[in-house]
Amino acid sequence: MNHWLWLIPGAPLLGAALNAVCGGWWGPRNSARLAVLALGVSAASVIALWFGGGATHDLQQTLYTWMAVGDWRVTVGLRVDRVTLVMLSVASWVGFLIHLFSYRFMADDYGERRYFVYLNLFVFGMLSFVLADNLILIYLGWEVMGLCSYALVAHWYREAHNAWCGRKAFVVTRIGDTALALAIFLIFAHYHTVALAPLFAALHTQPVDATLLTWIALLVLLGAAGKSAQLPLSPWLPDAMAGPSTVSALIHAATMVTAGVYLIIRLHPLFQLVPEVLWLVGLVGALTLTFSGLAALGQYDIKRVIAYSTISQIGYMFLGVGVGAYGLALFHLAVHACFKSLLFMSAGAAIKHFDGDHDIRHMGGLGKRAPYLRAVFLAGAMALAAVPLITAAFYSKDAIIEAAWAAPQGWLLWGLAIIGAVLTGAYTFRLYFMVFAGAPRSPIKDYALTGSMKLPLGILAVASIGLGFVQFPSDWPHLPHLLLPWLAPEVGLPTMPHGTASVVLMLLGMAASLLGIYWGWRLARAELAGRGSGRLAVLSSGLYLDAIYDALIVRPCFTLARALREGAEALIFNAAVVGSLVLALRGGHRALSATQNGSAARYAALMALGVVAMLGYLLWLY
Repeated sequence: MNHWLWLIPGAPLLGAALNAVCGGWWGPRNSARLAVLALGVSAASVIALWFGGGATHDLQQTLYTWMAVGDWRVTVGLRVDRVTLVMLSVASWVGFLIHLFSYRFMADDYGERRYFVYLNLFVFGMLSFVLADNLILIYLGWEVMGLCSYALVAHWYREAHNAWCGRKAFVVTRIGDTALALAIFLIFAHYHTVALAPLFAALHTQPVDATLLTWIALLVLLGAAGKSAQLPLSPWLPDAMAGPSTVSALIHAATMVTAGVYLIIRLHPLFQLVPEVLWLVGLVGALTLTFSGLAALGQYDIKRVIAYSTISQIGYMFLGVGVGAYGLALFHLAVHACFKSLLFMSAGAAIKHFDGDHDIRHMGGLGKRAPYLRAVFLAGAMALAAVPLITAAFYSKDAIIEAAWAAPQGWLLWGLAIIGAVLTGAYTFRLYFMVFAGAPRSPIKDYALTGSMKLPLGILAVASIGLGFVQFPSDWPHLPHLLLPWLAPEVGLPTMPHGTASVVLMLLGMAASLLGIYWGWRLARAELAGRGSGRLAVLSSGLYLDAIYDALIVRPCFTLARALREGAEALIFNAAVVGSLVLALRGGHRALSATQNGSAARYAALMALGVVAMLGYLLWLY
């Protein structure tokens, strides 16, 4: 398999290139088929990795030297270890199922071929990012995802609002991308390498410069927060719902927003040397998951509720990373990819049933008209709410909450995580009951799910429930504990409470989930009675975060730009610099024009004078 690693990112790249160049010739339907096939090749290659030694040995492939300056070289090198293999499995297989669902979901869309070009290219960026063995290639994949997210969020660009949402996602994530670039510059300046293996070796052999490492870790954290929509760079993701639901499923479940989590896990040897920054990662995650949980309670757009839930669940992953539970964070990342892509694609089908209406106040009663859709959405909702014992998220998310208790200042992190668990159950089942239960509040259109749509939803529903059974709590005897011990050589084992403390914390986590579900049922009833949480402006506005940024950043920037345009540009540049240049040119023009008056005698005299001057110069020289 060492010789075939290139096929994993190469297949979707080839699919994107062929569709971009030849898709106009063979038509959008064939473009869709090729895009699905390309992801199928990547997914099959990842399966081959599991059976070809990737699960037990690190694999490496160097394709070519990308750039070389003296003795310094950057290669296009691919590396697979256990952490990489999990992430590859998530990105390729969930991405493949989303492509398969998209085949019918996006049929006859006016930008169908363009959609599949960018979808393939997006997955290429994610797979390259995951496989990269150096920071430059990591950054390349990181930026490809940023470009494609802009194009996909603004897919229906004929509506100005959608184009604006794409620009917002692009601009906000640029802040984090700039921070990551600065971190890479600092790493290269100090350690003279961008390759991961030599960097990690240097971290343990060279004297530690705590200040430098702190700055590098903070910049990486800011980059990860931008890509993963964590505070303070979270406002872009709810507006990214302007794209198709399948785009939301891909970007917000399997690929881009999980890239920040994976980056910190990949660079965990660096973060281990600055535990204060690592704890800050956990605090950012804990604050974000609470903030976004509150905001989700006030949303009426079905996709925005799920979007805020994505921010919240990524917050749990940041919390897991911050308390050193890297394996648990990766476990929840995989589980989240399954149930979140399921929820987004199911929401897309529900929107089709209601003739494109996103407002859950206008829905209701869909469960009787679409029982299959109701069943798979319920599986995803139960997983999101971490229903105890029967859903995968109970074994991943609740374990992170327990691990938080054992961290420094663990009571604070644990308390925020428990509040987030209650909020998660509440907004999830508020959404479920308002869409699928009760009587219809507007006409329901027929929208048949084809086999290519039902199959991905069914697979993801089963995974949302059953994936957690690969890793039961460590103190539950005679049950599988497969994932964390297998990942331990790469990322170690998390520190977990034991004994009575473990039992009490687990029971409190169960109670939080069930309390949230009950609260969600009550909120749905209140919404129908006209007094629900969506009527609270502080919640429906996302706790005024956009308004705060508009007041503190956007408006001052516009004011400064106007001042520079009307002051520096108009008065100084245009009047002084450009005006002086114009006056000088006009004066020169008048002076030269004065010599051109049409008098042949004057021209002859000037020519004679020129000849005399030239002769005089030559005589003086010699």
